Amino acid sequence: MKSQKVFELIKRHHPSMPGQEVVDIINDGVDELCRRTDIYEQSYSQDTVKAQRYYTLDPKIYKILKVTLDEVLLPRLQGQVMIDDDEIVESGSSDTSNAITSISTTSNNRYWYEDLGRIGIVEKVSRAITRSNKTSDYQSVNVVGLLRIKTYSSPTDLTPSNIETSTVLDGAKGDFGKYIADYGIAHGYRSPDNLNLQQAEYFEARFEKGVKEARKLGRSGYASNGRIMPVDF
Repeated sequence: MKSQKVFELIKRHHPSMPGQEVVDIINDGVDELCRRTDIYEQSYSQDTVKAQRYYTLDPKIYKILKVTLDEVLLPRLQGQVMIDDDEIVESGSSDTSNAITSISTTSNNRYWYEDLGRIGIVEKVSRAITRSNKTSDYQSVNVVGLLRIKTYSSPTDLTPSNIETSTVLDGAKGDFGKYIADYGIAHGYRSPDNLNLQQAEYFEARFEKGVKEARKLGRSGYASNGRIMPVDF
């Protein structure tokens, strides 16, 4: 369903709701549907930086499905890495007394893991790092290559400037625009300016029906759009 149609359906019930608020509610509804289902797959890609371990993940990523470096699948690292070699100097500090020697080796034995909204890419090298009498066999990846992450996520937010030309959940299998409209309508009926709890509950139930349909479709393995998002994650 076109985003403009969803916008108009919400405005039909809530004509006094500002346009920006309607767009924000549509985005919230899309995020809620994607967060609770496996309906929207998306790939993110960027080049790694030599000797850099961490890359920030887009907050719209809900689950990582697989990670590749130069099209080679990386397994997920089991357990914890004992020593970081990426953040040598704390933000705002010039103290390098804790600095680790620059990486001089490399390995094709590579892994990934998540850490506080970031993805870490490491190589396994025997006794790669030693600090405080502790030794780690993992160091930051020491090559420049194409890092690609396949995810369950939600799409880039709509804006007032593209609402007329875009499609809600463009590329996802199935049309869930009407349920996003239900989400927005229900939200409006819970606003103090237009409070109607009976209507709110009715449209919330319709949205929940959409969530169930999306979950069923996601489990069937057909939810994919294969979109590639460049630059940072």
